[in-house]
Amino acid sequence: MTGPESLRPPKRLAARVVPYWIIGDGLTSSVLAGMAWFLGRPVLDDNWDHWSPLLENVLLGICLGAVALALCIPPLNYARWRYGFVGDLLLMRYGILFVEERAVPVRRMQHVDLVRGPIERAFGLATLVVFTAGNEGSAFRVPGLPVQEAQELRDRIVQMRGDGRL
Repeated sequence: MTGPESLRPPKRLAARVVPYWIIGDGLTSSVLAGMAWFLGRPVLDDNWDHWSPLLENVLLGICLGAVALALCIPPLNYARWRYGFVGDLLLMRYGILFVEERAVPVRRMQHVDLVRGPIERAFGLATLVVFTAGNEGSAFRVPGLPVQEAQELRDRIVQMRGDGRL
């Protein structure tokens, strides 16, 4: 097959990446919203003459909106994420409003890492991090991979390089 269809990334992330993202993003946004509400609001109330109940409601809306976005964005992000090898290219497509497509030749890959934080480990997931030659976008991540698949991708990249430099 030739043309644009031949460069379409064939694989999806593991579906369990959605609750992983919700928990990670939800915790982050909840902590930040809590800090803004419980620490920032009293400081603004005490030190800003123009602070009013209306502005307090706006701050509350922003805090709740941040938490709501952390719950809504992961399913949308999952629906867009694609990755996979086509020939010697690692292809990725991701993004919600701004969709980014990458085609990275194996020959430009310098080294590859597997990253697993505590929440990722709980979900049996790993993130493949690939470092490439060059300045712009010299590292990229493929998140939400089952551990076995991430190890296989890493091993495939090393094998395709064939020179042991990864």
